[in-house]
Amino acid sequence: MSKLSELLQRGITLEDLRALVSWTLGRMASAWKRILLFTLLGGLLGLLGLVLKPQRFQATMMIAVEEGESSGWQNLLAQFGLDVGGLNPGGIFEGESLVQLFSTRYMVERTLMDKAYLNGDSVLLVNYLYPHTKWGSDEEFAMLVFPERRADFSPVHDSILLEIKGHVVGELLDVYKPDKKLSLINVHVTHQDKYFAKAFTEAIVANTLAYFLESITEKARGNLNVLRAQRDSSKLDMIRALVANASAYDNLVDPLFQSGQIDQYKSYVNLQVSNALYVEISKNLTLAEIGLRKQTPLIQIVEHPSFPLRRSGYKWWQWLILGGSVGAALATYLALVRKT
Repeated sequence: MSKLSELLQRGITLEDLRALVSWTLGRMASAWKRILLFTLLGGLLGLLGLVLKPQRFQATMMIAVEEGESSGWQNLLAQFGLDVGGLNPGGIFEGESLVQLFSTRYMVERTLMDKAYLNGDSVLLVNYLYPHTKWGSDEEFAMLVFPERRADFSPVHDSILLEIKGHVVGELLDVYKPDKKLSLINVHVTHQDKYFAKAFTEAIVANTLAYFLESITEKARGNLNVLRAQRDSSKLDMIRALVANASAYDNLVDPLFQSGQIDQYKSYVNLQVSNALYVEISKNLTLAEIGLRKQTPLIQIVEHPSFPLRRSGYKWWQWLILGGSVGAALATYLALVRKT
């Protein structure tokens, strides 16, 4: 049993404490070579952390998305038989839904199939990322290249792309709201290649927001397209009625005969009806365009990823100190506890 263990069992007085400090310093002085050796070996082993867990770069993008619903303009459009909903109709992206949308399989895979200009060449993001994954280092799949068209994928491509999606969501991508009460969303992508981190952040934000806007305004855009088609059709009918009315006037031989004016009266009525219909549809179309603009939420990019990117992970000297500290602590423990 060591001296330290004996003191701990019977209690430590002030004299014992002095003796313990003197004994400890003596044991450490006698084992200084071992402590120095363990410190150096620990520092060298600590440097392996750069290989096992290299320093990575974090690209950050902050966006602000308008939330809430309108009421006054929505009631106004309802009087004209138009239902374009409010901001976020049906509540399909309420709360954390938009945040979760970034991490869906469709959105991540859609982004991976985007092209970006990296290392002087335009490449698919998935082909650029693939060599940095465990599947890219596998001899069986090392030469795998993803085609540009999803229709040309093989079952192997589909399976590995799904695995890469899980890798992105689990290790690279982080999306969250810094404050639940605010409409701000932070998007972080962390990777050892700073150019990929920046490109992927910009691509996934662009794809997600585009899909978000398409989904939010789908109903309003559908109504707008229908009204545009009706406006164009009524315009053609009005032009035909105008031509028919002019022809009826030209064919009128004697204005004194009422029977000869029937065609002219009919064409005139059709012209008035067509004109009134065209005017009414044009009004509704204008209101629908206003409704679409009001329904489209305001999206503001608050922060862009720009160089230099924030670094994450330990630097080489931090790994060196950490490893050396562990080695020194282990050598000290052996010197104090063990008898030899």
